[in-house]
Amino acid sequence: MTAVIPDPNDSSVVTRRGILVGAAASLICAPAIVQVTSLMPVRPLPFPFGRQFAGFVERLYLHALENSFKACLLDGRTSFELGGHTIYVDIARQRVSYARAHGFLPPYVCIYRDE
Repeated sequence: MTAVIPDPNDSSVVTRRGILVGAAASLICAPAIVQVTSLMPVRPLPFPFGRQFAGFVERLYLHALENSFKACLLDGRTSFELGGHTIYVDIARQRVSYARAHGFLPPYVCIYRDE
């Protein structure tokens, strides 16, 4: 018995024998597909590497940096003064994005919370 498949050459007809051979092959090959954790223990890597906290003074600095950075972008400047130091926009962008990614600045999204 063959399945009805519209093919004028009848070169790709699905037969019961073909389905049986395919099912047997999938049962034989199925044990080769396993989870990685069943082969060897996988230890999760801590992310991010390094310090994962910021103290009160560091948070104040990051908050001031973010506000100065926003004002600098609105004015179209390439650098600004903060605490007697000249900070360029690209460095400030890196520091602010790092602080946001680690939850030091609002919206305080932390990847380690289970809430």
